[in-house]
Amino acid sequence: MTAPHPPPLASTLTNVLNPFFIFTALFALVAFSESPASDALLYLAVELLAAAVVAAYVLLMRRRRRVGGFWIPARAERLAPAIFLLAAFIGLLAALWLFDAPVVLFRTTLSMGLAAAIVAAVTLFWKASAHATVAGHAALAGPLILGPLGLVFVLVLPLVLYARVRPWAHTLSQAFVGTAIGAIFALLFLK
Repeated sequence: MTAPHPPPLASTLTNVLNPFFIFTALFALVAFSESPASDALLYLAVELLAAAVVAAYVLLMRRRRRVGGFWIPARAERLAPAIFLLAAFIGLLAALWLFDAPVVLFRTTLSMGLAAAIVAAVTLFWKASAHATVAGHAALAGPLILGPLGLVFVLVLPLVLYARVRPWAHTLSQAFVGTAIGAIFALLFLK
């Protein structure tokens, strides 16, 4: 028996509102709100490089048939990509430190990296939603750092939850746990 195909809207939202895009949008807005444009562009270039390296790694793993899809639906396949993602966060944090990035940008990245690490650990035993983790983090971090401009991330959160629960990629509890983990780390580091 084959798994049902996700509804087109849910599939589109999953791809458009993916963790890479949401975190990059938050990162860029924080960088430009806290730094001169030339510095913000440098920080953003480093973040985009880290994201591209992670995406390339997952695509390579997919090509070698070590993961079933780009969003790695099988829990058992997530460990190696999660470790690679965490290494990319460490590299990004090191670059931000070397380039003397604003503290709030560093803390935004650190809190998201730690939330990702916790979700990766949880996923070893129970499948939590990484999409929801990033969206939950941004939904709290955005308004805390950016004020009213950050509310866009609050509006994105229900769309991400729909996209992850509606096609049966996650249960509601898996999506809510991911959201809570992201929000808790944003609150702990950015309040």
